[in-house]
Amino acid sequence: MTKILVMLITGKENINTEMVAFNFAVNAVKNANSTVEFLFLGRGVQAVNKKQKSAPQFREQIENLRKASIPVKVCKVSLQGEGLSDEDIFENLDSVFGAVEVDNRIKEGYSVITF
Repeated sequence: MTKILVMLITGKENINTEMVAFNFAVNAVKNANSTVEFLFLGRGVQAVNKKQKSAPQFREQIENLRKASIPVKVCKVSLQGEGLSDEDIFENLDSVFGAVEVDNRIKEGYSVITF
């Protein structure tokens, strides 16, 4: 079985790329029976800001990831870099150190796909 870490590194400047990342992750589980994890990293953490204009759309996409049993994680260093706190982001996201998370997934045999 294929194991994929999907990393969203694109910020709000390209919502289309962000949506492709969400859809890719869900479809990899549903259509290819892959094991998938999702990580918001760098400017990608902007998507988890619940105070932004597109928040309802992003909340729905994150819920779709969860419905597909995809673990959803956010880089705590990237959040700080974007000036976001835990109070600014959607609930129930695992906060991790992005580099450590990527390193661990690669050691476990995951392929890394970035959007």
